[in-house]
Amino acid sequence: MAEILLVDRPAERIARIALNRPERRNALNNELRLAFVAAVEAALADDGVRSLIITGAGGHFCGGGDLTSMPETTRDMRARLKAGHRAVRLLLGSEKPVVAAVEGHAAGAGASIALLADLIVMGRSAQISIPFFKVGLVPDWGMLHTLPRRIGAARARQAILLARSYGSEEALEIGLADRVVDDDEVPAAALEQAQMLAALPPHAFGILKQQLAAAPAPLDTVLEMEALAQSICITGEEFAEGAAAFKAKRKPVF
Repeated sequence: MAEILLVDRPAERIARIALNRPERRNALNNELRLAFVAAVEAALADDGVRSLIITGAGGHFCGGGDLTSMPETTRDMRARLKAGHRAVRLLLGSEKPVVAAVEGHAAGAGASIALLADLIVMGRSAQISIPFFKVGLVPDWGMLHTLPRRIGAARARQAILLARSYGSEEALEIGLADRVVDDDEVPAAALEQAQMLAALPPHAFGILKQQLAAAPAPLDTVLEMEALAQSICITGEEFAEGAAAFKAKRKPVF
């Protein structure tokens, strides 16, 4: 039996997790869901990993939840979602950068998983779809948290109510994607973005990610967070290296 999840190291300090059910457009059954959560947990706990890429095998990102394997009871569905929520919390709370490499379809829960990334690289013919209402369901895998932060509350409401699909150009225009490239360039472009993020000061990046997750916030709260964060950064090794590199007119190594 083929592995339903592929994990590799395409470059130093970069881990890549690929959903691997191409015959089902990498749709999530319970086995794939649990394997994905475990792989995310392992990658983020690995000190040798500085950046993570999430993608799908066979030309598609993820077609969402596999409707043929949906649980039949409220209790079972709640248990499955709670398992997925482990990955949501890990990815959104991680201090390590995450890049989604979206080829083909990213639909439903697949779109939700892409939205957990810090940067989304999208193929020119790819689509991100929000079809939950078409099958009588509501968004899951944290989408009601991530989608409004990406495209704003009004557009998020429209996307969900109208079960919208977005091509790459519209996705880029509204902030649903961060970079669009030709389809065959998606893996390389995602790796390039992951390497760029891996070279950033990791502690400062982690603090910034927490600040962005708290937004929007009242001005006084933002300013207090800023003062606390900057006072921590100024005494750290990353600032010392950055300042030394600036004076020496060289690239910093974090």
